[in-house]
Order: sequence, then structure tokens, then C-alpha cells
Amino acid sequence: MPGIIFQLEAFFLTMILGLCSGVILHYYQILIRNARVPRFYLYVSDLIFWVLMVIVVFIGMLYINQGEMRSYVLIALIIGGLIYFKTLSAICAKSLRKLADGTIAAVKMLTKVVYYYPREIIYRIKKMVVIHRGQDDEQNEEK
Repeated sequence: MPGIIFQLEAFFLTMILGLCSGVILHYYQILIRNARVPRFYLYVSDLIFWVLMVIVVFIGMLYINQGEMRSYVLIALIIGGLIYFKTLSAICAKSLRKLADGTIAAVKMLTKVVYYYPREIIYRIKKMVVIHRGQDDEQNEEK
């Protein structure tokens, strides 16, 4: 049975983990709201988000108290999240909105670079080849 000092340390560290989880959840909510994600992608991103959150909390619990999930640890995790949403979320909202807007801008730019620009280049090359081929066919018919 772990000592009281270890349990108090695990409680407070788990509360900090709850605070961090609250920040991540708040950022995700703002990101999804500002990005105006279609419903199907929202379901997929929610699933991915919660799987990643479970992994983050599990890794945190492994680091804090070797993965033991006791009732006081679960309570500390919930208390940390509640403290964030009741007190700190209003303070962090503006910076999280800026971070979310920056993330959305970066994803849009990456989408253009990876998806739209190559398609545009291929379209232009294809258009040049078709025009030249058409002109060559007309010249051959005239001869």
C-alpha cells in the first residue's frame, strides 16, 4: 500500500493532468467550431480525438502512479477538468482561439500545397499536351 505522501503527490499530479486535459478539450472545441467541420468528418475527428485523449491520460497515469486507477485518482482527474472549465477557461479562451485560427490557416495552406497546386499543375500540363496534340493532328490532315 503506497504511503500518504505518494497518494497526495499522485492526487495533485493527476489534478494537473485533468487541467491539461481540459485545455486540450477546450482547444478542440474551439477548433471544431471555427473550422465548421461537416458532420461526417466531425464524427471521425471526435473518435480520433477521444482515442488520443485516452492515450494521453493513460500515459500520464503511467508516469504519475504506474497506471493505477484508484477512485481518488479518477476524482482528481475530474476535479482538474472542472477547475479548468470553471475558472481558467475564460482566461485561456482568447489565446486558444488564436491558436485554433492559426491551426486552421496552416491546414488550409497545407491542403493547397498538397492537394490543389499539384492538381492545377497537372491540369495545365494536360491542357498543353492536348492543345499541341490537336494542332499536330490538324497539320497532319492538311498535308
